[in-house]
Amino acid sequence: MAGFSLQDERGFNQIFVPIGSTPFRASRRYAWFVAEANRIGAQRILELGCGAGDAAARVAAETGAEVVAVDLSETFLEHARATHALPNLRFEKLDLLADDIGRLGRFDLVFGNGILHHLVVRLNDVLNALHSLSNPDGGLAFIEPNLLNPYCAFIFGTHVGRRFAKLEADEMAFTPSQLHRALPQAGWHDVAVATRDFLLPGLPEGLVRPILAMEPALEATLLTRWLAQSHFISARA
Repeated sequence: MAGFSLQDERGFNQIFVPIGSTPFRASRRYAWFVAEANRIGAQRILELGCGAGDAAARVAAETGAEVVAVDLSETFLEHARATHALPNLRFEKLDLLADDIGRLGRFDLVFGNGILHHLVVRLNDVLNALHSLSNPDGGLAFIEPNLLNPYCAFIFGTHVGRRFAKLEADEMAFTPSQLHRALPQAGWHDVAVATRDFLLPGLPEGLVRPILAMEPALEATLLTRWLAQSHFISARA
């Protein structure tokens, strides 16, 4: 199930092991990032919290854009460099809360998969920093956990869940209203928060097709959409 993951040097869970539903779930998320990059014609792209580098490699391969992918964990970066060698892709170590992110230059798109909720205590500072390094009308694309989803509410909102998931002390999922407030305050406009995805990571493969069959109906109705697992967030600088 979703509790199985790969840990960083500090012992915190950061990357889901690719079992069951996880590879398909990850692949369609990467496809969304590719679509967002193509939608705005991004030529230079930054990924925050790249982990093992799979998303960055997919975006670099399918867009042809220059992709700079950063992470705090040297363990993950070593794996990413060894696994993904593309001429338009490079991996760098960066602490978003301590290092000068401006040294990376300016970008047409900044994206990340489940990274902003690690930075919630300084979310305004991070969003402002990302805005400052974005080219005029550059884009932002993030996928973040929905605090209203029952599983996420358990993991993030209870002591038992946080211990089970080995969360960092400051990790916290978002409600849609929090995101709709935070992004405009940092200068982002055309903010869109689409709450969707009922496919949890780590589910048995036999459950993938039934969930996918039900998902469009669940996402189409306000009564159930708010229960989805993730927020797909986009905005322009």
